[in-house]
Amino acid sequence: MQFSIFQLFLFVLLVYAQHIPLSGNQNSPQVPYNWLTLAFVGSNDYLPRPHYHSSDRDHFKELCRRLDGLNPNQQAMCAENPFSIPFVARGVREAIRECENKFKFERWNCSSRDEVTETRHGKFQDILGKTLRSSNKEAAFLSAIMAASIVHSITKGCNTGNLTECGCDSKPGMQRYQADSDSAMSRDQFSWGGCSDNVPYGIRYARRFLDEWEVQQFEETKNVAHLVRRHNNFVGREAIAQNIRRQCRCHGVSGSCEFKTCWLQMQKFSQVSDLLKKRYDHFAVQVTRKATKRLRRKERTERKIPLRGNEMAYVHRSPSYCERNLTAGILGTSGRECIHNSYSSESCDLLCCGRGYNTRLEIRQTQCECKFVWCCEVKCKTCTEEVAVHTCK
Repeated sequence: MQFSIFQLFLFVLLVYAQHIPLSGNQNSPQVPYNWLTLAFVGSNDYLPRPHYHSSDRDHFKELCRRLDGLNPNQQAMCAENPFSIPFVARGVREAIRECENKFKFERWNCSSRDEVTETRHGKFQDILGKTLRSSNKEAAFLSAIMAASIVHSITKGCNTGNLTECGCDSKPGMQRYQADSDSAMSRDQFSWGGCSDNVPYGIRYARRFLDEWEVQQFEETKNVAHLVRRHNNFVGREAIAQNIRRQCRCHGVSGSCEFKTCWLQMQKFSQVSDLLKKRYDHFAVQVTRKATKRLRRKERTERKIPLRGNEMAYVHRSPSYCERNLTAGILGTSGRECIHNSYSSESCDLLCCGRGYNTRLEIRQTQCECKFVWCCEVKCKTCTEEVAVHTCK
């Protein structure tokens, strides 16, 4: 229904704002721009005000101003198109979950020491902010996956009819896509139909939400970090745009496939994050600290080669992430669980950075001796086993 997202947005912003005074200490500390704080926006504890009317734009503008972390461009977009913000927030949460999953066995596991600041709008948590502003490889991955999350979530909102500003893609044949089977399928007779994912709209929204501010700030400061973030935002958007799949449904007598109706569909976000992790591992390029209009590779022999859309960019080498450094937002690996006699990133040798590890025995309960019982149930016994758990010193 068209109004479900309207109510959802009121759940989100009214709850967030009801704990925020309209007036307060005007000299409260400035907080950095970090739109990832939207991850904390959302609750079902309160219902929307019954007298609220959708034409009350001033009320929305006030709510948007209270969302600490949004830069002026993003606040303007919030006031202009407020119903999209819950989808952005949902995308952030999904991206953080995927980031934690992809890096859970590495020294940097997508976590950080986030500073909490009291503002006149309440508490502001600078989630992953220090990493995001560090311009290293991990910041590159964060920028890319967050940009991809906006495209993915906004596009879903369009297709479900929950965003009135967009709908299904009306010209799917003009998009880039890959056939979902062999090349012979491309010669099959088909027509576009169904509801193709409106990826072009999602890309336009994400570009405006993220890139406009970076362009403005680079023009003012000439700080290459803004160009780097803009490029990595592009990498994230392209990870979705270049991997749209054609899905088809057959039509014909007795199950034959005389004719097909086809539409275009994004990959699952978990697949997008898999692709971005591979690009982080194999296609991350260090760039120079100085740039005029475009980024340049730091390697002198490659400076004339422009950065490609599948290459992440970073300025500074990453720290080891071995030792705790709260100033840099690094938690270190002490206390992290590792795997003995492994040769991958979660091995105790790599994860513990040579400090060694402690071993303790734990009694764990697991399901065992599972049997299928007709019909239709699986019954298991509960077994206990003694497990050696290794944690970094």
